[in-house]
Amino acid sequence: MALLLNDATLIDGTGADPRPHVSVLVEGGRITRVAGAGSITAADGARSVDCGGMTLMPGLTDAHVHFGLTAEGDSDPVESHVSYVLKVVENIRIALDEGFTTVRDAGGLDPAYAAAVAEGQIAGPRILPSGSFLSQTGGHGDHRSRWSDVAPPSIPGLVAHTEICDGADEVRRAARRQIRRGATQIKVMASGGVMSPNDPLESLQFTVDEMAAAVHEARAFGTYVLAHCHTPGAIANALDAGVRSIEHGSILDETLAKRMARQEAYLVPTLVILELLSKIEGLPEFSRRKMELVRGEMRGSVAAARAAGVRIGSGSDLLGPRQSRRAAELVEKAKESGPMEAIVSATRTNAQLFNMEDRIGTVAEGKDADLILVGGDPLADIGVLADAQNVRLVVQGERVVKDLL
Repeated sequence: MALLLNDATLIDGTGADPRPHVSVLVEGGRITRVAGAGSITAADGARSVDCGGMTLMPGLTDAHVHFGLTAEGDSDPVESHVSYVLKVVENIRIALDEGFTTVRDAGGLDPAYAAAVAEGQIAGPRILPSGSFLSQTGGHGDHRSRWSDVAPPSIPGLVAHTEICDGADEVRRAARRQIRRGATQIKVMASGGVMSPNDPLESLQFTVDEMAAAVHEARAFGTYVLAHCHTPGAIANALDAGVRSIEHGSILDETLAKRMARQEAYLVPTLVILELLSKIEGLPEFSRRKMELVRGEMRGSVAAARAAGVRIGSGSDLLGPRQSRRAAELVEKAKESGPMEAIVSATRTNAQLFNMEDRIGTVAEGKDADLILVGGDPLADIGVLADAQNVRLVVQGERVVKDLL
């Protein structure tokens, strides 16, 4: 059924100034006309929505989600597979309710969930899955205790645990396995992590040759690699290997930022998760020390990247069950770049990162009709995007999937 959205204030995702009194016509799941209010006549049977000046935007996107990481802590009791699946599905549902229509999984989610969304079995955003993390022995993502050599196995179609691989050939095989199972890009761990107990933050993980093997396999299938990197050494190694998407990029100097810009690599900083972790009283001391270091550096790294002209995407890195207020990442980013640039990072820039700029990310004729209608002005108060109640309408292609009008 055709859908006519009348008299909206349009933020189109390009960074252009808002346009008041705009109408958008959706037919066959695509945007077919964008024009002044009252100038579009829809066919008989079309639904017409009076937007009353509310803000119409592209659906939001998130380049760093972990729907499949549902544990609240290392001491979580063993749960049934049914319980796990229900938590994952709830995370997926919440993201759509908050206005996110496309997300990129940054590891830990079996691609079967993306297929279930695509087939209409689960209500959720379009998911670009990475499948299992690729980690070296003892790296970030190797969750075995020091006294155990047994890693939990993945269950294809259900759970994607970390693939531990050492040497270029093992990395190559692991990358091919993820692609075979449905991954749309490959995630590797290139530095230590905040939440992992056994690896220092500054540790360099995977050699350049190992990461290059993953990059080669990804490119062979027309896709790319994203790498978990907190430190300059890890970022430099990832760039040497041809990694396209640097995740976190917490400690980034001017020289390295300029190199990223030259190589057209993307930076996906993750600010909001650090603010959330800083408020957790029971955070282990080893994590708190690493978190405070990263938290003290990341905003300066974002500033260095902006000054160098690096393409900066948007990712939240939320963890656990009932993941909510995903757009709070934009609130944190707007403190550094202003609200419009934060919005563009979560619309057009992420679409470019996903290689989907011809389909999503901006409101333009011919694009997929992934749209949200927001009560309030995100440029005056970007915090309105972080409250799902302000997302009044969510459109996915031909379907209105949320309607609070």
